This record gives sequence, structure tokens and C-alpha cells, in this order.
Amino acid sequence: MYLTLLALHFLGLAIGIGAGFAMLTLRRLAATLPEPERAPFLLRAAALGKNASSGFGLQLLSGLGLLILRGPLEVMRWGGVAFHIKLTLVLLMIATMGYLQVTAKKARQAGGGPLLAKVGQLSTVMLGLGVAAVIAAVIAFK
Repeated sequence: MYLTLLALHFLGLAIGIGAGFAMLTLRRLAATLPEPERAPFLLRAAALGKNASSGFGLQLLSGLGLLILRGPLEVMRWGGVAFHIKLTLVLLMIATMGYLQVTAKKARQAGGGPLLAKVGQLSTVMLGLGVAAVIAAVIAFK
């Protein structure tokens, strides 16, 4: 069971972080487009957010499963300070993901506009938090 949960955790990581890097590349590409084409392109590219959300959800569920399977006290002791930092980053990611989803929905309803730029900024924040959480996990569990 442990290896299955661990595999699902890494699969979620690949899906979520991969979507973040893909969006970063697509936003750079969008910057080269003429202004009238930019918002429609980014609104379509924002569909990658579903992958990011799915990957993040898979990571959360499998991470909770791993925590329960190993025992919270054992995992906290094993992971040390770096694991606590990772958990803090995950909490920040949950809050950011929620805000990102609300902002993305409003941007879609408005057909772009200033909120679309905010979606890009929040996506970058999520990617940074995700990479930092991976680094903290690697340090915690060597």
C-alpha cells in the first residue's frame, strides 16, 4: 500500500508541477502575440489549470494516506523541521490554489481583462511554492 500511495504522490507531483511549467511557457508565448489574440489564447491555455488542480488534489490525498499509513508522529519525527516547512508550504499552496481558482473563474466570465494577468501571477506563485515544497520534501526524507 505504501508504494502505491508513494507512486500516486509522485504522479500528482508530475501532473501539478508539469502543468505549472507548461503555463509558464504558454504565458511567455502569449507575450509574443498581438494584443487582440493574447487574451483568447490565455483563456484557452488556462484549461491546464484543471491538470494542476487534479495533480495537487492527488498529492494531497496520497500525502494524507502516507501520513496515516506511517503514523503522524513517526512522519513528523522522521521528516524533522524540513517536513514542517513542507507542510507550511502546502498550506500556502491550498490557500493560493483557492484564490487562483476564484480569480480564474472571474477572468473567464469577464473574457480576460486585468484579472487574467493576476491569474498568471498566481500561477507563478503556485509553481514557486510547489518547487519549494519539493525541495523541502527532499531535504526532509533524503
